[in-house]
Amino acid sequence: MIRRPRRSLPATIVALVMLAVCVLVVVAVVQSLLGRTPFITLSALLGVTSSQSWSSAGTVAVAIVLAVLGLILLVIALRPGTPTVLPLRALVDDDDGSRGADAGVRRNTLTKDLATTAGAVPGVTSADVSARLGRITATVTVAAADPAAVPAEVQTRLETRIVEIGPAARPRVRVRARADKNT
Repeated sequence: MIRRPRRSLPATIVALVMLAVCVLVVVAVVQSLLGRTPFITLSALLGVTSSQSWSSAGTVAVAIVLAVLGLILLVIALRPGTPTVLPLRALVDDDDGSRGADAGVRRNTLTKDLATTAGAVPGVTSADVSARLGRITATVTVAAADPAAVPAEVQTRLETRIVEIGPAARPRVRVRARADKNT
């Protein structure tokens, strides 16, 4: 179970463009039905478009821009995003030998938990953790008597905590340390 974010940006852009076109058409039709002159008449639209040929530079430029925009939106919509929920290993098998229930942990919950774990190490003044596919990176600010020993302790505690959490694929842990400038 890997839940990925929805691709709402491309869908929103396409929906807004379609909504704008539909509103223009409805307003023009309602104005025509009420006997008023529509603000966009069919003859005005045909006048603008009939003066253009398929091979004219303007038509080709508009077609290229629309095609590139469509391709960009398509690539954005089809490309999988970073998972928002990371799968946990199955803890219990059912009696019949099948796998137990699927479970997962939200990425931001995992990073907050690991940042709390790293921040609890003596000598660490602050910790920032990021989780990517297959890798956990912790950046800690160290204000300790022996700053060289702190990153190793942070890495050990993070690896222990990851084993306790039990992700399906165990990520590599990388710790970066920087000196606290306030001490």
